[in-house]
Amino acid sequence: MRNCPVCKSDKRDFLWRSDFIVPDGWTKPPYLEWLKCECGMIYGDNPNVTQDDYTRYYNERYGYGVVDDFCRHRLAKRAGYVRDHFKRKSRVVDFGGGDSGLEKLLRNVGFKDVITYNAGDIMPPLVDCVVAEHVLEHIYDLESAMTMISNSLKDDGGLIIDVPDAGRAAFDLPKEMPILDYHQVHINHFRINDILNLCQRFGFELLETELYKERFMSARMYIFYKSADIAGSSKQYVLKNIAEKVQKIDELGDKELVLWGCGDIALHLLTRCNPNIKYFIDNDPAYRGQTIKGLPVKERPDTDHPILIVSQSQKELLIENIKAMGVTNELIII
Repeated sequence: MRNCPVCKSDKRDFLWRSDFIVPDGWTKPPYLEWLKCECGMIYGDNPNVTQDDYTRYYNERYGYGVVDDFCRHRLAKRAGYVRDHFKRKSRVVDFGGGDSGLEKLLRNVGFKDVITYNAGDIMPPLVDCVVAEHVLEHIYDLESAMTMISNSLKDDGGLIIDVPDAGRAAFDLPKEMPILDYHQVHINHFRINDILNLCQRFGFELLETELYKERFMSARMYIFYKSADIAGSSKQYVLKNIAEKVQKIDELGDKELVLWGCGDIALHLLTRCNPNIKYFIDNDPAYRGQTIKGLPVKERPDTDHPILIVSQSQKELLIENIKAMGVTNELIII
C-alpha cells in the first residue's frame, strides 16, 4: 500500500477505481484506486506495483511526449529564469527531463555543467538548481525522489517545479475531456497546499508561483529555494540599509532641513538619528494640521531650506511631484 506522497499518512478515503487494458509485457498497473488523504492530497495507488515497475516502464516505453509550441515556450521561460538567476558556472539538473530540450537551451546560453537526470540515474552532488518540469505527478515513490533532490542541492539552491494544478482542473477542463487528468501515469494530483506542504517538509521555501494553461490543462510553476533563511536575510538587509542611511544623515551635521515624506522609513530613521528638521511636508490629507515631534506638517515648503528625502518605494513619484509643483529648493536624496 502506498501512503500519502505528501504527508505520509495511511489514513485515506477511497474515491473510485479506474481499470485499464495494459499492453502485453508492459509494467503499467492494470488499475488505479484514486484516494484522498486526510490532508486533502489526491493520489493513485495499486498495491501490486512499485517504483521499480514505473521506472522500468519509463525507461522502456515512455518518451513519446507532446512537444508543441506551448511546451517550447514553457521550457524557454524556465531556461530564461535559470539564466537570469544563476551564474553560468552553476550546476543545473533537468530532473526527469528526458529529451525535452531544456539541457540544450541552457547550454546555448552559456551553462556548461548541465545534467539530465532520468529514472534510475544517480543524482549528482553539489547542484545549484534542479528543474522538475511536469515530472513529480508521475513519481510513485515521491519520498525517495524528494529526498534525492534535497540531498543533491546546495543550501540556497533553487528548485523549479511545474505540475498540473489539481485545484483548478476539476473546474477548468472542458466537459468533453471525461477522464480529466486521472490516467495511468499522472498518479499525484497536487493542489497548491499539497506542493507547499511537500516542499516545506523537505526544507524548501517558496519564492514565487504562476498559474498558466497548456493544452487546456491548468498548471502551476513553483520556484523554491532550499534552506532559505528568510528571517536572517530580512534582518541583515534591513539593519544594513538603515545603518547606511543613518550614517548619511549624520554626515549632514546641523544643517537646517525640511523633511518631505512622512512614511514609515522616515519615522523609523528619526528614532535612530536627530537631523536638524525645521518642519515636515506630506501631501497625505491625514497629516493636515498635525505635528511630529512638535513640528508642523505642511503641504508645501514656505522657506528655501534644503529638502531631505528618505522615501523608498515612492521616491521617484515624490521627486516628480516636487518638480511639478515648481519647488526649486535643493534636494538631498538619501
